[in-house]
Amino acid sequence: MPIHLERDLPQPLQEQLAVQLRRAIVRGQLTARTRMPSTRTLAGVLGISRGVALAAYETLLADGYITGRHGSGTYVSGQAPETAPRPPAPPSISGEALIDLRSDRPSAQGFPLAAWRSAWRRASHHAPPADVPPATGLPELRSAIAAYLRESRGLVLHDHEVIVTAGYGDALELLLRAQGGPAPVIALEDPAPPQFRIALGRHGTVLPLRADGSGARPDLIPAAGDIVAVMPERNQPLGVRMPTERRQALAAWARESGGLVLEPAFDGLFNPALNPRPSVLAVGEASSTAMVGSFCDILTPALRLSFAVVPRRLAAAIEERMSAGHGQPSFTCQLAVTDLLTSGCVSRRAERLSAQYEAKRALVRQALGAYLPDTRLLGADTGAAATLLLPVHVKAESVVRGLRERGVLATDLGAFYHPRSVPKNGVVLSYGHLDGITLRRALRALTGTLDEHCLSHRTAA
Repeated sequence: MPIHLERDLPQPLQEQLAVQLRRAIVRGQLTARTRMPSTRTLAGVLGISRGVALAAYETLLADGYITGRHGSGTYVSGQAPETAPRPPAPPSISGEALIDLRSDRPSAQGFPLAAWRSAWRRASHHAPPADVPPATGLPELRSAIAAYLRESRGLVLHDHEVIVTAGYGDALELLLRAQGGPAPVIALEDPAPPQFRIALGRHGTVLPLRADGSGARPDLIPAAGDIVAVMPERNQPLGVRMPTERRQALAAWARESGGLVLEPAFDGLFNPALNPRPSVLAVGEASSTAMVGSFCDILTPALRLSFAVVPRRLAAAIEERMSAGHGQPSFTCQLAVTDLLTSGCVSRRAERLSAQYEAKRALVRQALGAYLPDTRLLGADTGAAATLLLPVHVKAESVVRGLRERGVLATDLGAFYHPRSVPKNGVVLSYGHLDGITLRRALRALTGTLDEHCLSHRTAA
């Protein structure tokens, strides 16, 4: 199968390579279960860097065209996504709607609808500006975001700039490409949300950075890493918080290597009782730390507005890219979010969600604590999701399948790991969006499934 890469095209080499390999798989030129050449071999044959070949493979892995076998290599998947039949609709139980524990969505309970309507109504009273709005966002919105970060995270952004974007992916793209040069090598905390890994993989080569019971390990940062992406406040799905010493070690790595540490502005902690810890941005040098955030976890994922907190040295390059026509939220949307922030609506909503989630976490701990010590429950003290680690003889895919038969959809923990990592055996449960009655139904289905797998209540601690 001939492959032709054009260095003069605006499309990056890794995208060209991924497109041509994907086409070959769909057309049957690379048949199912064919072993792919190693990235080193492919790079040598095509005269490209190994990072380019690795980035193309990561894209195909994420899209399901190829699969990695630990210790064996990379193979074409049994069925290409384009030609795979649509899976049958999952069954419902007794006519009841399916309970989805896969989606990490905020609770709609007690949504501040009156404040939401008022903010948009007041924003609509402003006439559209005669000039093009500032490329990096309205000054009043950027100031409001900085003030909220100061209030909620204790951050004083003397040497950083807040950049407003139309979406989380846009914020990542602007930040990752602002440094110029070839596509970066990104060390991502492993495990991590698959959508975050895919979003980063669109702009660089993503390598796993192993996390343990204290979060990402700075001593294992790959030598080729340009950027380290971590979730220090709450790893999703393990729920662990990174100690201050590791945050300082990450800042030291960035200072010594000239790299960049990227962290979320909000990690979905939702537990004000925990002692605050300084963000990496607070302990590191301004030129080597950055944040990306949105208000999806507090307000709604439908709000197409995100932001990046970037070192001042990158702000000019980002502003230039945005001035060239990069997407931006509407003028009215920016005014409405400014109103929600300055009125205290966002702060009050975060406090109410914290109380709601604590009650739900208590239900989860009560229901699943009976299966200790055969299982381990992670992340049930913070956030709105938890991970149930299973013993070796109870496979996660079997539990997920049993839950599906009972009308509950859950996620195998393996989906959160890098394709080349060896995942832990467990099930991830996201429940923040469920009301109390529905959550109890889901937990009854889960305990029933665990009982079927011989994890009886007699194992309770």
